[in-house]
This record gives sequence, structure tokens and C-alpha cells, in this order.
Amino acid sequence: MAGHYRSIWNFNVRMGRHRVKLKVVVLIWLLLFFGAWVIYLSYAGPDVCKGELAKDYICDNYSKGIIAGSLCPELCQLQKITLDGCLSKDASYQVYEGTLKKPPKRKRNMDEELYIKQDLNPRDIRFSKPASGTSMEDFRIMLSAYLKTHLGEGKYDIIQSRILDIADVNNDGKVSLPEARSMWALLQEKEFLMMMVLGNSDYIPKLLGFCGNMYIMEGVYSYRLFGTEFPSIIDYLLPGMVSRYFKRKMAPPWSDKAHIVVGLLEFVEEILDGPMGNLYMCNVNELGIGYTGHSDVKVLKVEGILTEQAVQTSLQERACTVSADCTLGENCRSFCDSSTGRCSGEIVQPNLQRVCHMLRDYLLDNSPYEIRAQLRVLLDKCEGLEKTSTNMQMDHSLVLNNLKSLLWKQVSHLKKFSKAAKGS
Repeated sequence: MAGHYRSIWNFNVRMGRHRVKLKVVVLIWLLLFFGAWVIYLSYAGPDVCKGELAKDYICDNYSKGIIAGSLCPELCQLQKITLDGCLSKDASYQVYEGTLKKPPKRKRNMDEELYIKQDLNPRDIRFSKPASGTSMEDFRIMLSAYLKTHLGEGKYDIIQSRILDIADVNNDGKVSLPEARSMWALLQEKEFLMMMVLGNSDYIPKLLGFCGNMYIMEGVYSYRLFGTEFPSIIDYLLPGMVSRYFKRKMAPPWSDKAHIVVGLLEFVEEILDGPMGNLYMCNVNELGIGYTGHSDVKVLKVEGILTEQAVQTSLQERACTVSADCTLGENCRSFCDSSTGRCSGEIVQPNLQRVCHMLRDYLLDNSPYEIRAQLRVLLDKCEGLEKTSTNMQMDHSLVLNNLKSLLWKQVSHLKKFSKAAKGS
């Protein structure tokens, strides 16, 4: 009997030691996590964030009459725009959260949150084009040639008119040299160029104005689908499972996630066979998608979206031996034509397939039990979509509409339930 109790005691001692070891391991990881975070904030930030330099550079050129912009007075003279939280990862490309201060005349006249971007490199030739003496017609020709080079062959009258309207800051029907130089500098950024292509889409941050090559958009609530992004040093230190666990815990509630996904599905629908033809999300992933405080999706890295013409031209120029050689960005793939040794240029999978693959775990995690099986079936069908199938358009439309319908019904049901619970 004594031996029995002794063995139980020894077992408990061993288990206690294991628990102590586990706690020590967890404590060490937590210390590493917070230590890395502190190091990142203390040392990485100052080298990358150059808000004052960015603002001084713009305002100096504005004061000299070299550049213009609809928000230059608010930025440089009235000091209404401030550059607050730094989101930059590269010192040459500045990204900031900002604020547009408004006079407190009314209770609802709240300061507006901003999302600000500017390229600081190369600074010495930033505002040299177009040259002095360039006429309005010459500038139109420059724009037309630039759009064809970067977007492929096509009709760009609507886009060109949009660009000229935005460039005409004082609304006099003409584009002055400072206005033209500012717009030309902005168009060198792929993101800004694609913003002009997408126009007034509700699914990208709204352009509020610009000053030189600094463009200012509406702010968003979260710049990541999961609500957070760890610095690369922390992602490196944390085990993959731990990192995914924290991100999932920090993600918004399922009803909000469903609302966000419906918006993204509507964006996929919007860029399918629009005025510019098909647009492809070749280099858009979950790290380039955010949302507002009302769970409205905002695609942030629109530079990863390409026109069909641009995708085909880029791929058809590639030599290949296998289809794996025919990948553009993360998502756009075509077949390798063995007879020519060149990529065919025809995209294999539609945007919807890539979006479903990207959002599968995001949607299924914590999804309501009563729709989980149906949601999984729809996502399986979605991930199986291919542009080469005979009924591709019908399959695409059915999957898209069924997904949107299922998610909207569930979101509406949860909202009604929540209101009823609050009222009782």
C-alpha cells in the first residue's frame, strides 16, 4: 500500500516538474515576444519613419511654386494635416496614419482620420517632368503614351479625363506646370495609377487629395484582415502555430468577417469585365486588405492589380519549360506552350478562386455551426474554379452569388438576434 502511494506521489512530482518546465518555456517566449517588440519600436521606427523630412520636402517645393495640390494649403500653410502613426517599412516609401483637423464649430465636426503615402526616392529628379514650355496637348500625349506602356493597349479616355480633372486643382479648365509635375510624379507610383483605373470604387480608400507626390486618402480602422500584423522579427521568433493563434484571436467577430468578405466578393465582381476589361489580383494577399470601423472592406495594395492586357503581354514574353515558369506575382498563372517554349498568357484561375483560397480559414474559423458544412462545400467549389472549364462563366456566377447570399443571410440573422438581445 505504501508502495502504491509512493508511486502516485512520484507521478505527481514528475507531472509538477513538467508543468513548471512548460510554464518556463511559455514565460521565455513571452519575454522574447515583448523584448522583440520593444526593440522593433525603439530602433526600427526612427530609421524608417521620416515624417518631418517628407513634409518639409513637399512644403519646400510648394513654397517655391514647383508643385501644387488640392491639400497643399492644409498641409503646409494651415497646418491642419498631421502625420501621426508611422506604417512605413522602407525609408524611401513613407506610409502614415494622419489627421485632418477641423474647426470645432459643431459637435459632429470631428477630426478626419487619414491614410497618407509618399515616395521619397529618387528625390533629385522628382518634379522635373514635364519640362517647362510643355503645352496642354503635349501633356495629353505624354499621359496617353504612359498609360499604354503600363496598362497595355486599350482605350483610356475615361482614365485620362479623370487624371486631368484631379490635376486641375484650381478648376480653371487647364493644367498648370506645377499641377502637371505633381500629377506626373504621382503616376509613377503603381498604386496611384491603379487608383485612377479603379476610379470611385467603394472598395478602395477614397482619394481625398494630394500635394506634390504625397497622396492623402481616407483612413481605415484596420490595415490587416486579422486586425494585426506582427513585425517580421516577432514572426521569426514565434512558432508558426503560436503566431497564427494570436492572429486568429485578434481577428474581428465572425459576423464582421463575413461582412468584410462579402465586400471583397463584390470587389471581385466589380473588376470582372469592367470598362477596362478584366483586372487581375496578381499580387494581392491578406496583408494588403483592411476594413473600416463598419466592416467595409478596403483593398489597400492596389498596385498588385493588373489589367488583362498587361498580364498577357508580360507572360507571353517569358520563355518556359514547365507551367510553373508562367507565374506573375503570387496569383496569376498561365500554361507553358511546349511547342513554342513560351507562356500562353491565358490566365488559368479567376480572381474568385484565389480569393476563396486566401479567405478559407478566415471564414471557417468560428463560423456558425448551422452553415459551416454548406460554407465548406461552397468554398471547395470556389477553389476548384478554372477559366479553362467549358461552363466557367456560369459556375463562377453561381458560386459567387451563392456565397454572397449565404453570408448576407447569416449576417442579417445575427444582427437581428443581437438587436433583439439588447432590447430584452
